[in-house]
Amino acid sequence: SLSDVVAFYSDIRLKHKFEPITSALEKVQSLEGFTYESNELAKELGYNEDYDNLTGKRKVGVSAQQVQEVLPEAVTLAPFDTIKNEDGTIESKSGEDYLTVKYEKLVPLLIESIKELKKEIEELKKQ
Repeated sequence: SLSDVVAFYSDIRLKHKFEPITSALEKVQSLEGFTYESNELAKELGYNEDYDNLTGKRKVGVSAQQVQEVLPEAVTLAPFDTIKNEDGTIESKSGEDYLTVKYEKLVPLLIESIKELKKEIEELKKQ
């Protein structure tokens, strides 16, 4: 859709204000990956159980709250809990601010953490 074309781009010519991701390894280490199943609250809030039937009940993921602590740009309100106001702003429909992770936004953090690990390894090799 047109909104995807406008909203998402990678071309460096369209970007400014470069700020490197620092302490990437430390940030990654603060995150926990785990398997999970949707709980009753998720189902009450309208989580689509048909998706479970297609993909299996067990999922893998991270905590949006943990990600928000280290990379808030990768977290947004969960789509099921959003309402668009007349002025175009988006807010929590429930008032509970249920969150979701934009996983593609974690990739730059992972890239930088790998580079930090590589640097540590090179320093250890020199010793």
